[in-house]
Amino acid sequence: MKRGSALPLIAVLLLAGCHGESSPGPAAKAAPKTKASVAPKRGPTQDELTAGMVEAVTVGKSTVPISMKFDLAGQPVVGRTLDIVIAVLPQVSGSATLQVSGSDGLQLAPGSEKIDLPSLEPTQAYRVTISATPTSAGVQLLSLALSWSHEDATDTRTFSVPIIALAAAAAPTG
Repeated sequence: MKRGSALPLIAVLLLAGCHGESSPGPAAKAAPKTKASVAPKRGPTQDELTAGMVEAVTVGKSTVPISMKFDLAGQPVVGRTLDIVIAVLPQVSGSATLQVSGSDGLQLAPGSEKIDLPSLEPTQAYRVTISATPTSAGVQLLSLALSWSHEDATDTRTFSVPIIALAAAAAPTG
């Protein structure tokens, strides 16, 4: 390498190293501390809210975005009042009216025939208890016709709850 060609290279390196003040440049600002966003606490799901309950049978076809589950408070026995817990599980918000009827061998408690559910929200489980007394042994059906109102639309979906009642003599005691 020639001595004359090395001088411009050395000069450029010296100028790059001495570009101003000898004090260090401004300290880099620390990035603002951000908290990791915490997911909002969600409540239990409809399945968690109705664990142990049985899905009610849908009668016919319907597009009503509601399902229903039930639970019997005890063994159905002829002549003994039985509490039937119904869980209404909406998928969209709205309101509903539940028309309740029983087969010939199932007597409903007075006032159980119509139940209003004025404000239903999705992800919730709305429990209703219906009291009924089996009057004959065998399979009895509880029919639940749900009239659903959402925005300007109304539709009906019918559910059936089978209840197998034992004759009083066949029922376990205690």
